[in-house]
Order: sequence, then C-alpha cells, then structure tokens
Amino acid sequence: MPTPRQLIFSGICLALVSLGLADAAMSAEPLFQAGAATSNITPAIGSDPTVRSRKPPATHVHDELHARCLVLDDGESRLALVVCDLRHISAEVVVGAKEIIQRTTGIPPECVLVSATHTHTSTGARLEEREGEPYYDYRAFLTRRIAEGVLRAVNQLQPARIGWGVAEEPTQVFNRRWFLTARRGPIFGAHDNIEQVDTNPGYSGLLRPAGPVDPQITFLSVQSTTGKPIALLASYGLHYVGGVPANTISADYFAIFADRVGELLGADRHQDPPFVGVMANGTSGDVNNLARYSDEELAKREREPKKRYQPFEKAREVAHLCAEKVFQAHKSLKWHDHVRLSSVQRTLTFERRYPTKEEVEWAEAVKAKKIKPMSTSRYSTYSTVLAYASPEMPATIDVVVQTHRIGDLAVAAMPFEVFAEIGLELKQRSPIQPLMNISIANGAHGYLPTPYQHRLGGYETWIGVNKVQLDASEKLVDALVEMLGELNEKSK
Repeated sequence: MPTPRQLIFSGICLALVSLGLADAAMSAEPLFQAGAATSNITPAIGSDPTVRSRKPPATHVHDELHARCLVLDDGESRLALVVCDLRHISAEVVVGAKEIIQRTTGIPPECVLVSATHTHTSTGARLEEREGEPYYDYRAFLTRRIAEGVLRAVNQLQPARIGWGVAEEPTQVFNRRWFLTARRGPIFGAHDNIEQVDTNPGYSGLLRPAGPVDPQITFLSVQSTTGKPIALLASYGLHYVGGVPANTISADYFAIFADRVGELLGADRHQDPPFVGVMANGTSGDVNNLARYSDEELAKREREPKKRYQPFEKAREVAHLCAEKVFQAHKSLKWHDHVRLSSVQRTLTFERRYPTKEEVEWAEAVKAKKIKPMSTSRYSTYSTVLAYASPEMPATIDVVVQTHRIGDLAVAAMPFEVFAEIGLELKQRSPIQPLMNISIANGAHGYLPTPYQHRLGGYETWIGVNKVQLDASEKLVDALVEMLGELNEKSK
C-alpha cells in the first residue's frame, strides 16, 4: 500500500503531466485540411418546345460541365471556392446555392465564392426568368448541384498542406480592342456614333491594341500530408478559346487544363478521393486568343500560313501550354502545413447606366423607320436603348464583391467581365502578394471597362452589355484594395 509521501509525489507528477499536456495542446497549431469535389451541372440536350431561348438548344455533349469545388479549413474558419463551367452565373443562383451551403455545411455566404468560366458553349438555357416566357428549371437544378458539390468537398476534408505560385503564359493572350489605320475608315458604334477603337477588327489595318493583357497564371495547390495531389486552382486572364461545333456543349480549355494539370502532377485517375483541377476566368473582358498584330509588326514577321485547327484542337493547345507552365512553377513551391483563412465581403451599389438623349433620339428614329442603322452589329438595336431608357428600370444595381486571404495569397472576386488593365491595377495596389483575380464571381453584370475605355468606345462599352455607371471600375478597385487592406490588418 503506498505511503502518504508516495501518494503526494504521484499527485504532483500527475498534475505536472496534465499541465504539460494542456500547454502542448494550447501551443499546437490547429489542423489544416482541404477537400475537393466536382458536381455535374450539364443541362439536358435536345429540342424542348416549352423552352424559349435566344440560342438553339444543344444536341450533343462533348465534355460534361461541372461545378469544381475546393474547401479549405484552418481549424477555425472554412472557405469554399467554386468554379462552374458556365458562360455566366446569375446572382440569384449564387444566393440560393449559398443558402443551402450554409444550411448543410455551416460555411457562411461571405466565405463562399462561386464563379463562372465563361465557356461560350455551356448551354442555351436562360438562368433568369423573363416575363411572358416559359421557364426552364435549370436554375433550380444548378443551384442544388453547386451546393451538393461543396458538401461533397467538405465530406472529403483531410489533413493537407498548401502552396501557391505564379506562372506566365504570354503567347496565348491578345487584347481584342484595336485602334485602326486611317485606311480602314470610320468605326461606327452601336448607335451610329463614331468610335476610336474596334473589337475583333480583323487582321489588317491595325494600328495598336487599346489595352494591355495579363499573362500571369496565379495558382494554389493542395496535397495530402503524404504528398498526394488533392486539387489545384488556377486563374488566367483569357476569355475562352472556342473551336466547338455548333449545338455542342463543352467546358472549353478550362476543363482540358484541369485534366492535364492533374496528369502532370502525377494524380492517379483512380485515386480516392479524385484529384480536382480548376481553371477560373481572370480579368479577361477585353482579351481573347486570336493573335493580332499591327501592320508595322506584320511587316517585320515572316509570313506563315494560317493554321486551320480541328474542333477542340486549339483549346487543347492552350490548356496544355498553361498546364505545363504551372507544372514548372509548381516544382519550386514552398509548402505550408498550416495557413490562416479570412474573408471580407461587401455589397457595392452602382448607378444604373441610362442611354443618352442622343441615343434615345436615334432609337426612336430607327423604330419609326426614319433612318437605317449604319452598324451591322446585332447589338445595334433601338429596342435595347429604349428598354434601358425606361423609367421602370431600377436606378441602381447592387453587386457582391469579395476578398479572401489564404496564407499570403489573396483572392479578389468581381461579378463582371473585367478588363485586363483593371486586374493589373489591383495586383499592383494589393497589399497582399500574390493576388488571384476571379471574374464573373457571385453574379454576372456585364462588361466592366475603365472610364478611359468608355471614351474610346467599342462593343464592350455599349449600353446593354455594359450596365453600370461609367466610373464603376474606379469605385470597384478602390473598394477591393480597401478590403484587401482589412485582410492584411487582420493577419498582424
């Protein structure tokens, strides 16, 4: 039987051990986890007489569309990043999906980012109701499938490490807005106005591009603690590639990149859970993949026969080039066993853009058949002008913008097709480096040019495709930089 002295000594030892375990628990870093999943969002194909759409319905699926979901957990907060293989995504769908996500996973809406890639061959189905038109229930299906994808990613959370980096692929991005030589003659805008630049102007008589491009591919990568790839999310400022046959659904180069980067990272196609590759749309509102050069530059270049690409060939070429550049940068990543996550979300209110007095007079004259429009663009319609001149149009538009911090990587999410120079300014002004820009996020409210680009004109500045006040980009950038500053202060 132990003596009283032995009992006292044993009690002291147990107390010291308990204190030591408590101190160790208090000093231990929270566990960092990551989980990823895809959720099929491919719409039905084939003609449906009850569906009305400006675009004929798809009759074939080349590759399935997905909501590609990545969830990060730092032990205290969770962040869900979702990229959908869609041309646009409505704010209503995002709000609905976030409500379900919060209910099923507990992740609050400000910590969920949902964006679209802008593939032009996702579907002809409308995502918003319009009065007097039958409504296809794709919106309800899409909302649920996005939320289910996030839930599946949460279900697959596992201890992980994370790294991020920046690669460059400058050969596949070209500004599509150009100043033209005098011999090309006047550039007629949507309302018979004379403009200074033309969008997609052909390949001759070109003077200089009207703006820059962003060649960076910003990416983050997560892997298990044993080194098995879990997911890689990248963002590149390229509109889309195309080359898809008519009436065919495809996720474009974004999906091909997702598959190829997994192959390069050595992900096993049969691993459980599967690797998820993701490519988001950066700031590419004025950027495409069509190589254009000024007449002066063309005179210096060797004449090469124009290559005729087979369907999907060009998209595959672009995707593989981007994946290879990311893979090379990935080799030198610094891995982190734990990083902190934080988010800031705001709702910005913009004044709605209304047509000018001159544009309304033009539209009324066209409607009365007093004049015939000079422009042949399908957007050169009097009906668009008169619709936006209606007093029934709301005077303001509310848009959701977000910033997220993942360790020393920042993400800025914008619900527009944002011009490249806006993204470059954000990167230059961000107090957190590097910065990943994601466009068409948490809604889709048209193109976002700068005030300078508005003065130049061109398709992206026309009313209807541009919906908000002419200085909206300045207001947006200032707000996002301020939000990034808040994230920076939180980390100190």
